[in-house]
Amino acid sequence: MPEKTEIYFGKQSVEILKAHEDMMKLHYKALACHCECLGMNSENSWAVCANATPPYGVGHYNECMQKWGLINEKGEPII
Repeated sequence: MPEKTEIYFGKQSVEILKAHEDMMKLHYKALACHCECLGMNSENSWAVCANATPPYGVGHYNECMQKWGLINEKGEPII
């Protein structure tokens, strides 16, 4: 079995890793929100094809973005 190698990061490296972690958190929130919005778009499209009223409006999309922490209560971007 190979020996374990310990890695020590300097202060600058730790700061870079923290910034990367923060960007990845933002990225997964944006992707999750995007997926939910695509689902709402799909249901709206289906409703239009069936001559029905689309179930989702702008408010629903804003709620989704707020849920994922991308906008505040006023609808302003947080990022």
